[in-house]
Amino acid sequence: MKKFHRAAALTAAALVGLTGLAGFSSPASATGADCVTAADAKYVHTFNGPAGTASVEITNGPLCAGEEQAFSLVSYTAPSAKFALPQYVLESSTDKLTAPTGAEKLTRSKLDFKVEVPECFTQVDFVFGDRIIDPLKSDKDLYNDRKVGSDKGEGSKSTPAKNQPKHAWYNGGSGTCKAEPAVEALSDCDGNVTLKLINRSTSSAPFVITADNGFSKTETLAVRQEPVSVKVPAADAKNIKVTSRNVEIYKGGWTKPADCKAPEVGKPEGTVTSDCDGLTFTVKNPENGAPVTATFTPNKGETKTVTVKPGTTEKVTFKGTEGLKVAVSGGLDVLNGEAAWAKPKDCDTPTTPVTTEPEATPSETTPTSTTPVATTPAAGEGDDPELPLTGSAAAGVAGGAFLLLVAGAVLFILARRRRVNFTA
Repeated sequence: MKKFHRAAALTAAALVGLTGLAGFSSPASATGADCVTAADAKYVHTFNGPAGTASVEITNGPLCAGEEQAFSLVSYTAPSAKFALPQYVLESSTDKLTAPTGAEKLTRSKLDFKVEVPECFTQVDFVFGDRIIDPLKSDKDLYNDRKVGSDKGEGSKSTPAKNQPKHAWYNGGSGTCKAEPAVEALSDCDGNVTLKLINRSTSSAPFVITADNGFSKTETLAVRQEPVSVKVPAADAKNIKVTSRNVEIYKGGWTKPADCKAPEVGKPEGTVTSDCDGLTFTVKNPENGAPVTATFTPNKGETKTVTVKPGTTEKVTFKGTEGLKVAVSGGLDVLNGEAAWAKPKDCDTPTTPVTTEPEATPSETTPTSTTPVATTPAAGEGDDPELPLTGSAAAGVAGGAFLLLVAGAVLFILARRRRVNFTA
């Protein structure tokens, strides 16, 4: 019975351990009410076609690990204020919602979009996914139910925010497109300008482009030809002119888009230390910093100027002298001002020398006595610890131990064969 109880206890313990492992095998963030798959996600949207703006926000998220959902806003040049083909992309913007990854605890739940819209006939579509159709020229390849706010399909997963249109697409224009060559200019955040050349006339049209630094290019577009894009680099993107048959049809230059984000510039770190040797200034410039120049002017000695490049560290030192002061100026705000050197109190504290006794030379050693020295101390003499047993005494102890081991082995064998009773 004892053996049975012991086996049962071991089995129960193993089952408890397996149960604990099973409880930790499934991360809570992967399923359940904490997250949602892209297929089951619901959204709310805003849309303004004439302004070329849109937004979308997940309402039952966040998305589960490994899930994502892309959205795109795209504007087209169109041949009519009503739906008509062909259409050509003027500008598009794509972004996506994703699940938190790694150490992230928060993720975006809302996306905002902005695109340029042609001055006259246009179509603007806000759609699920990142596939942009360019050009739109066939009834067999349209966005259909991918459009945000559709009555069915993927687009129906989003509903309009308060006072917003249900259908996130637009056909129209702010004016009547004339039957003549036209130019749409798009500036980017890097300083470049992309010119969309559009021929709406009834015959082929030449486009002559000039800009700063001698930039020049000519393109000729046939009737109803797909618009052509010409990029004017940032270095030349001023005083841009486009003419067609000696008629100026565009004049302008680069303008900063409203949605440009200024790049983050790291701030340099500066420290000053004072020790027995003097003053040491340390300037550390991060990788994303800008070159920084600082000037160090002492009241005694020569002025020193350093320029610290991004990703580098520079040190400037001044030998400590009585009354030393160093003024710091330049682009290093964290150190700008004056630093004074004061001699630390422990600089004059003498260091205690470490002395060692010289080893005795052979001529200085104590003469060796010819009297034999006893290997064991006399009983009761002195407090010295006992020396280990050697010689015949040690052999006797070892022999006794061996006999005890043999006797123990014999008794163990007898006990295995029959019960042995000992009586006092």
